[in-house]
Amino acid sequence: MPIAERMDQRRQRVVEIAARLAAIDDRFAKWAANVGVETGSVKTDSERADLMAELDALVAHLYGLSRDQVDHIFATFHRGWDYKPRLAAVLAHFDRIGKK
Repeated sequence: MPIAERMDQRRQRVVEIAARLAAIDDRFAKWAANVGVETGSVKTDSERADLMAELDALVAHLYGLSRDQVDHIFATFHRGWDYKPRLAAVLAHFDRIGKK
């Protein structure tokens, strides 16, 4: 399990995305406020899918995976559904994150 430093921007972004995806409504208001996100901030399925792809890419970077390894994971562990659109989105984020 990778241990990212508290000030690592990737770690901070993982926390923000995970919190936004989890805090779907006012039941999570107190927790969301403690984490620093608004409840219900993810408005569309498209936004949710993009955040999930970015989260996958961030976690792959934190684990030290290569682009080829991410591709291999999707190709071998996502049988039975068309993983290619999600993989393309993950790799786009992966490449962008790698350039920082």
